[in-house]
Amino acid sequence: MNKYFIPLILILSITVKSFSQNIDSLVFFDYKIIPHQYQYKGTKVEEISGIEYSGTPEKYYLLPQSDFAPHYFLCTIEEHNDQISWYLDSVINLNAKNFDGESVRFNKKDKSIYLSEELKKQSFIKKTDSSGNLKTILQSDSMQKFNRGWEGICFDTNYNNLFISLEQSYNKPITDILKFNLSTGKIDTFKYKLDVLPNDTKNDNGITEILCINDSTLIVLERDWQKSTKHTSVRVYKTEINYKTKKAVKTKCLFNFDNLYFKPDNVEGMTFNADRSKIIFVTDDNKSKHQQTQIICFTIK
Repeated sequence: MNKYFIPLILILSITVKSFSQNIDSLVFFDYKIIPHQYQYKGTKVEEISGIEYSGTPEKYYLLPQSDFAPHYFLCTIEEHNDQISWYLDSVINLNAKNFDGESVRFNKKDKSIYLSEELKKQSFIKKTDSSGNLKTILQSDSMQKFNRGWEGICFDTNYNNLFISLEQSYNKPITDILKFNLSTGKIDTFKYKLDVLPNDTKNDNGITEILCINDSTLIVLERDWQKSTKHTSVRVYKTEINYKTKKAVKTKCLFNFDNLYFKPDNVEGMTFNADRSKIIFVTDDNKSKHQQTQIICFTIK
């Protein structure tokens, strides 16, 4: 067994709040920056696209896009009064030549890590075993918009279904959120309307991550890089799924990142903390010295 996979075993002993909690808004708590080209045991920490609470208090998985030696990190993120701190614990290797990862989730029911992989023309959902082997459990058709495939995933309350968000579709500004039954393979598709922003000359707005509040309510993260103004617009929405109309409709903006005192970068991942009192976001620096890997924490109200 991979010695760095051991924290997964501990998850079954952790009790968290019910998924049925109410969320009305997010209040900024703190943020930290992982320095550019920071290395842990010879591995650079860059292009972080996903974050997931591991089930062990203060321990999180960070998933990068990996052109070489695919892996993800186990990271400690601690909350001290009014601030957070972080340090890396281990590197967990994946048995693949490369892996263009976007989202990472742990299934407490089957004790496996699930990953979304977005390639240029097709996307995949894969699960790992204790040795880091990958198994494809679902793949998209080849008609996805170029490099705008499956970015976000999250489990429902019983870990029987996986919600999957399509970053963009050809039918803009409408995109899809899927509900994939892990046992039967049945897929339900819900239409979701993206924001149309005034400075979005490239139509770059899309869903980058999702979280499950309950079986009919999701948190949806929209992110838009506006090249004309060199501005990243990030909004977090509470979204209701209507099983009759097959629509996912945003009901409230939980937070607009334009209201932060600092400039958010390419926000791609989010997760609840241990007691679901906070949501933690991570950004992708795209291996650029002009961008940052940020860990941004909010309190749930």
